[in-house]
Amino acid sequence: MSEPEEDFAAMFEASVKARQFDRGQTIEGTIVAFGPKVAFVNVGGKGEAQIELEELKDAEGDVEFSVGDRIQAMVVSTAGGIVLSRKGVRNAATQREIEDAYQAGLAVEGKVEKAVKGGYEVRIARERAFCPLSQIDIARSTDPSVHEGQTYTFKIIEYKDGGKDIVVSRRKQLEEEQKASAADVRRSIVVGAVLSGRVASVVDFGAFVDLGGGIQGLLHVSEMGWSRVTHPNEVVAPGDEITVLVLRVDDGNHRISLGLKQLLNDPWVAVATTYEVGQVRTGKVTSNSSPASRRWRTPPRLRPRAAPAAGPRPSPWAPPRRSRS
Repeated sequence: MSEPEEDFAAMFEASVKARQFDRGQTIEGTIVAFGPKVAFVNVGGKGEAQIELEELKDAEGDVEFSVGDRIQAMVVSTAGGIVLSRKGVRNAATQREIEDAYQAGLAVEGKVEKAVKGGYEVRIARERAFCPLSQIDIARSTDPSVHEGQTYTFKIIEYKDGGKDIVVSRRKQLEEEQKASAADVRRSIVVGAVLSGRVASVVDFGAFVDLGGGIQGLLHVSEMGWSRVTHPNEVVAPGDEITVLVLRVDDGNHRISLGLKQLLNDPWVAVATTYEVGQVRTGKVTSNSSPASRRWRTPPRLRPRAAPAAGPRPSPWAPPRRSRS
């Protein structure tokens, strides 16, 4: 057989082989070679299929397969040869895994892509999901952008329309983790213990600190510093990681009192060595116990008495006047 006849025979065999597959059919093959833009896949017999290299790359743009690896792909064309695509198969497989995790209540890993209206866009494998702002954390942060680019573990709380509508919650996952560790945390909370916690919320009279396991203690504003603190937000903010001292534990009322200034240097300790009797120091008035509207007044005992009214003074022995009937 001459060379042109051999080429024609090979082309005819490839055409026949291609007609054995239907468009939309999912098949398996082995990667046998890489070209500049496509990879060649052995799908059985002498026929080789082609698939674009872009479909074999991961999120970082690197080819995640090697020669000899088997892949599963979908036939998208049989005209002049077999052309494959992994998009449909890959997305379907990812959606099945996400749906299975939703049905089983399993946690999944996702990356927070960006903040959007009302929450965040989260990428789970190659699928997009939505995480409401209230579900990204237990303590609401003042800056939503702090979560962008972070990879967290989420619980899938909604899965609708075949994976087109996926809602996830990191808060639910964190709460479940807290419940699991609550017993160990309670045993560590004793008077005098130094613990690490996260500021859950700030109110006018102090801040509530999450010590783990869903257990919170109160850091009163008077325990935040040795100098006067006008408002707790001058010292802490929601989401801050701080170290505190356990001052009191009231198991009956489930109250835990915490202190922060006790872990700082007490300025009164150095008073005896820093200041001496007779020294002249420059100071600054930081507060005034009197109301701002009150002005300095002369004490009553120092005020001059009013002059007596004009006219004769009544005699102390004069009889009392009778009232008219």
